[in-house]
Amino acid sequence: MFGRKKASEAETGGAENPYLSARAEYGDRYGAAVNEAARWRQISFLLLMLSLAFGAMMVWMASQNKVVPYVVQVDKQGYAVAVKSAEQGAAADNRVIIAALGRFISNFKTRLVDVYAQRALVNEVYAYLANDSSAESVVSHYYRENNPFENNGNSRDGTTTQVQVASVLPIGDGGLSWQVLWTETRLRNGEIRGVTEWRAILTIAISPVRDLADVLVNPLGIYITELNMAQDVVRDED
Repeated sequence: MFGRKKASEAETGGAENPYLSARAEYGDRYGAAVNEAARWRQISFLLLMLSLAFGAMMVWMASQNKVVPYVVQVDKQGYAVAVKSAEQGAAADNRVIIAALGRFISNFKTRLVDVYAQRALVNEVYAYLANDSSAESVVSHYYRENNPFENNGNSRDGTTTQVQVASVLPIGDGGLSWQVLWTETRLRNGEIRGVTEWRAILTIAISPVRDLADVLVNPLGIYITELNMAQDVVRDED
């Protein structure tokens, strides 16, 4: 092969190959521009992908409706003396949990003649129930068996039920199980028709509230996951 190459060069007098020369000249003249264009296309594609990712993230963040509730402590004159986020552990205060559970039981078992007022109570009851929990199933079943809008003729004969919460006490050391005792007084046209005493065991979970509608009724995110209740004593039942 070496001998042939030397012979070929000798025969051509060492002249350059015109095809190779043209290729080299083309590469020198246009190759840099082609490579530069390819790099810019890659950069443009990368910037496009980053823009799409950034736009998608902005859309996702805009769709997240986050409302952070705040607890305001006031003095006797009504002036604010402390303000802090309700997500900073305020719901761990037992007094807050007691108030929430007492309000839940009162709303749950109270019966009114006014349909609109009764509907407001029912909506508040569900605001304290964890979605798809056993407590939600218990409440829904109770409402089916004891329709709060009919309540065995309450709206027709003027019978109402008043609830008086007697105690709300924690069970165990975890702070998630509570016992509530209350008394129900059934009235008809202002006269007492029956008094019953009840107790319930509730399990709760605390989760930050995101939706404004929930903030208005359950600002600290105290949700009931389990509910077991039973009647204790019956007195003066007609």
